[in-house]
Amino acid sequence: MRKTTLLLTLLALTGLTAQAADKPATIKLCTDNVEAFPWVVNGRDGLNIIHLKQVGQKVGVKVEIVLVPWARCLDDMRQGTMDGAFSSSFKQDRLAMGFYPGASDKPDMAKYLMMSGYSLYKLKGSNISYDGKTISNLTSAVGAQQGYSIIDQLKTMGVRVDDGTRGADDNLRKLMAGRLQVVALQTQEGDNSIAQAEFSGKVEKISPPLVEKPYFLMLSKQFYGKYTEFSNEIWDAVASVRESPEYKRVVSSFK
Repeated sequence: MRKTTLLLTLLALTGLTAQAADKPATIKLCTDNVEAFPWVVNGRDGLNIIHLKQVGQKVGVKVEIVLVPWARCLDDMRQGTMDGAFSSSFKQDRLAMGFYPGASDKPDMAKYLMMSGYSLYKLKGSNISYDGKTISNLTSAVGAQQGYSIIDQLKTMGVRVDDGTRGADDNLRKLMAGRLQVVALQTQEGDNSIAQAEFSGKVEKISPPLVEKPYFLMLSKQFYGKYTEFSNEIWDAVASVRESPEYKRVVSSFK
């Protein structure tokens, strides 16, 4: 009887250990440490962080957010010192750094974290224009934030890129100083910046946008290998939280 009881106890403990290993207590995620309104905002939680904290609540883990330079964030994920990185648009070379939703060579498009894009911004009265294919009257480099995916697209268009500045506002200051004719910024962040007193009435957005596309939460290959089922649960939760009435209320009232 004692042997049977001991065996049952050991089996129960083994089961509990396996169950506990199905997911960690905390998931550590990184993102760029440069403000990108409304997704990452200095001094308070932006929409991405609110979204991912709600994901954590839904799947039952604590979400720890670390702000670091974007290139370092991706490298930390590649090394497995970060469990994941956000928000990442799809780039082929990032497949070597971690997994997009679905863990294949193409992301599951239904499980994006956010939709965003890039637009061009110029000084008011400038003759720079964009027809959806070509930037006209351009005689200098286009300003872009260091490490951002739009750089590759601009280079594909055959234009020179000045990516020596990390912040959106700092790029706009280079524009105001005459060091650039035009800058490419994430649209929501750019719109927020040019509404500020420093740039209001002096800088304008060019239509149409350069691109609009989905951005994802990537997970490290190490994390996915250890918690495969749970990783898929996280990506499912990203999609369900994004479409939830609670999160949509936050988005509609966010300023």
